[in-house]
Amino acid sequence: MRSVSSAFILIILAAIVFACGCTGTQTSPAQQGEAVQEIVVGALLPLSGGFAEGGEASRVALETAAGDINDHFTAFGSDYRVGVIIEDTKTDPAVALEKLQALDKQGVRIVIGPGTSVELNATRTYADEHGIILISTMSTAPSLAIAGDNVYRFVPPDTYQADATAYCLKEEGITAIVPISRGDIWGDELEKLVAASFAKGNGTVLDGVRYVPGEKDYAGAVTDLDLQVGRAIAAHGKGKVGVYLISLDEAAAIMEAAAETKNLTEVRWYGCDGNVLLDTLVTGDAGRFAAQTKFTGPEFGQYERAVANAATVQKIQNALGRQPDGYSLASYDALWTVAMTRTQTDTTDVSKLKIALEWAAAGAGGPLCGRVQLDGAGDLATAHYTFWSVEGGGEAYRWVPVVQYDIWSVRAPPEIERIDA
Repeated sequence: MRSVSSAFILIILAAIVFACGCTGTQTSPAQQGEAVQEIVVGALLPLSGGFAEGGEASRVALETAAGDINDHFTAFGSDYRVGVIIEDTKTDPAVALEKLQALDKQGVRIVIGPGTSVELNATRTYADEHGIILISTMSTAPSLAIAGDNVYRFVPPDTYQADATAYCLKEEGITAIVPISRGDIWGDELEKLVAASFAKGNGTVLDGVRYVPGEKDYAGAVTDLDLQVGRAIAAHGKGKVGVYLISLDEAAAIMEAAAETKNLTEVRWYGCDGNVLLDTLVTGDAGRFAAQTKFTGPEFGQYERAVANAATVQKIQNALGRQPDGYSLASYDALWTVAMTRTQTDTTDVSKLKIALEWAAAGAGGPLCGRVQLDGAGDLATAHYTFWSVEGGGEAYRWVPVVQYDIWSVRAPPEIERIDA
């Protein structure tokens, strides 16, 4: 294990020259009266509902990318312009399908999104049947890694996240975990993967609690969790027990309920890519609880990419008003990749369009994350996770990076680096 002593700098790679274009909710691709070649790109984002924080971050990233791409075109005298049609899926699979159908009627052939794995599962068949390419920058359920379909995921499947999480738990001396997980395709698969990986290292996984997405009252689930954690403490000691939370934005409500229990404040809490960097976990009662339990979890992203283009990430952060997550940065890059693809071909033949997209992704990718190495199912073949913890006191809480987990190849062992922030 290597030790890295440096302040954390946001992820980004030096700008690469691309040619691009798209129209939307609408980022306008051209000034009035300006003759341009338009490239229309759709975006299905959860701007409301259970994953609204993640959707909003990607919206801001896409709008920033569109502006940067068009500035690039202008600077080089290109007549291409890019815009994005952004649709709110409400974190609802039925709405996601409805919005995809609406984009189809507008002639959109490439769509960034949808966000969650549940939404992607609801839309992928329609995309396959109607010649639409979906590029998801948030979905990570391994069961959706399907070779030959029209879905690309510029993020790795949760198999890697599970291994990274199990490693983190072991490194921090946790020998028993009690899961509390969101009951959908993503939550169920991630819980099973982490349990299996943790068990391989002789860790103990209790039954835990599964809740239904969309619940408003978590008192019952938290009461059950408290009882199980109490038994785990009696068997293993509180320093060896951790709660593993698989959730989206509802994490804050769960923590607020947990703060009123006997046992849940006595053990460490760990999270996942769906709840790390949530703004609601560094404010109010939820922030206080997260800091007290040293809440820690992985965010998709590689902190070494920070140095060259920190200004771009800062631009996104300024517009968003908080730290952008790795999925939003992947969305930024996805728009650059799509735009570059569309300047190379305006074909409506989905098989040819997929070839052009794969070439663009592998050849240059995007400015923030670089080349996109895809596996046989069209998912990102490398995995990088930055683990963050909530720290602070009083009312001043913040997310602090603590460790980086990198998988450069499925055939190579992981690389772990500590971060001294």
